[in-house]
Amino acid sequence: MMNDMPQSVAEPSTEDYLLQLLTRYRTEHLVGVIPAAFRKQIDAFHALRDHAMEGYSDPTRQRDLSIQFHWGHDHDFGSFSLQGRMGKRHLWLLSTFMDKFGALPRRLEGKRVLDIGCWTGGTSLLLAAMGAQVLAIEEVQKYVDAVNYLKTAFAISNLEVRRLSKYELDAAEFQDQFDYVLFAGVFYHVTDPVIALRLTFNCLKDGGSLLLETMASDTPDSARTIEYWGPTAFTTPGTFDQLSRGGWNWFVPSRQTIAQMLADVGFEQVRTTPVADQRAFATAIRTRHTDMLRAGLARPNLR
Repeated sequence: MMNDMPQSVAEPSTEDYLLQLLTRYRTEHLVGVIPAAFRKQIDAFHALRDHAMEGYSDPTRQRDLSIQFHWGHDHDFGSFSLQGRMGKRHLWLLSTFMDKFGALPRRLEGKRVLDIGCWTGGTSLLLAAMGAQVLAIEEVQKYVDAVNYLKTAFAISNLEVRRLSKYELDAAEFQDQFDYVLFAGVFYHVTDPVIALRLTFNCLKDGGSLLLETMASDTPDSARTIEYWGPTAFTTPGTFDQLSRGGWNWFVPSRQTIAQMLADVGFEQVRTTPVADQRAFATAIRTRHTDMLRAGLARPNLR
């Protein structure tokens, strides 16, 4: 006797789901530009080696990645593919927040997301494809130009890209505006981590979530420490002529320090992962807007 009951279809893994979303950013979906012209412009971005456009007077004291253009994450554009400095990390980042924390749903229609430090848009494109209204910020002009080019070429109406420092997020237009803030691969690059975290707290709505990923110290989890590296400690060796060195970090926190800082600036329901390969994840909720300790604060009038 035949079984006429409908068969369930296994849901794709989160990484497969995200990869499928990225197929909308292939050259067969270009709007107003042919694939050959699109490829030519992408190649032109890769050729950029310019410190003056970033406002730097002395390139020898600046980060390689800010002077020489490097693509951020792997991307298959259909007619050609690019390998990024961070490989498939954009898939790993969002998959971790979705699967291990349950902090990010697969669909984000009606939600506003702030993506801090978007580089060439790996996570921003995914969040937009998930349905969110995305504001992506980046301090390097050449990367802002590249992501804006992708936005136009693929007619992405729910993505805004702006050249902003994370320290400019104190402007009135950003207060209490976002359901999610993605702060990935940036925290250890900032000179004032406490101020940076408070700014993300202020940008969120009540009930909003911070999604944090950072380089972290592999000291014991209970250690409340933070390492100073400074801009001369490189994680990827190289020469100035190559402009491919990695590093340029300021402060590298332990897991306990991350959790304590998040609580100190006002977050609740803080969750962290053990440090693995010098990386850690954390999520936290702004349940309501509260004050924080003002004594010694670098910006005492910060909301």
